[in-house]
Amino acid sequence: MDVPSETTAALDMLRASRAAATAQGRELRPEVLVTGFSQGASAALGLARSLQEGADGWFRLRAVAPISGAYAFRDAELPALLAGRTAPKASVIYAALTLVAFNRLHHLYDTPAQVFRAPYDRTVEGLLDGTHTGGEVAAGTPDSIDALLTPRGWAMLAHPTGRLAAALRIADGVCTDWTPRAPIRLYYADGDEQAVTANTARCHAALRTRGVDAPPIDLGTPDYDGSRHLGSQQAGTAAVVRWFHRLR
Repeated sequence: MDVPSETTAALDMLRASRAAATAQGRELRPEVLVTGFSQGASAALGLARSLQEGADGWFRLRAVAPISGAYAFRDAELPALLAGRTAPKASVIYAALTLVAFNRLHHLYDTPAQVFRAPYDRTVEGLLDGTHTGGEVAAGTPDSIDALLTPRGWAMLAHPTGRLAAALRIADGVCTDWTPRAPIRLYYADGDEQAVTANTARCHAALRTRGVDAPPIDLGTPDYDGSRHLGSQQAGTAAVVRWFHRLR
């Protein structure tokens, strides 16, 4: 959820794709249709903002359609996670990821024991080093947030202050600190067990205050192996592709 680095990485990938296409004797169109799912939804908005602001002299933003994002991470996603309104295991992993990842960038705590209960204070940072599978992460974390977080860790997520609050303002700025000029749609699935719909509602409201028509589109009740979150990825991608084709 570090939008600045997600944005530059996405821009680098665009430039690399153009170089690869040129090497194969092909040419890309400069107009970019941007989409992303879940964490990638914020990255998509970050890339769209960057392109609109002229970060690249060749690529131009044509449209943007994020899917099931956590754009209101502080005011919608974290409260839902702590209140048990998201899938329990996903909530545990996301809580751990939030503290560990942001600590690496912003130094939120001095030792893991300050925010994680034993025995996870000795294992969770290594478990989230990017080399472990999802199954390994699930097996190595508890089934409830209460078993994971110390009172200090819980308080940091419930009432972010200081460096964490500043980092979350940057993350949530994908909806609050720019005015899209290209067509934009916000796709979501009502009842998503991981990204609560309040994220999309808040993003829509923030954009509307600046006169941006960004219709939130409910994908219905898609299911993918029991997950409405992954189902919204599948259904959302299909819906976005149909919309993008109509814009071309």
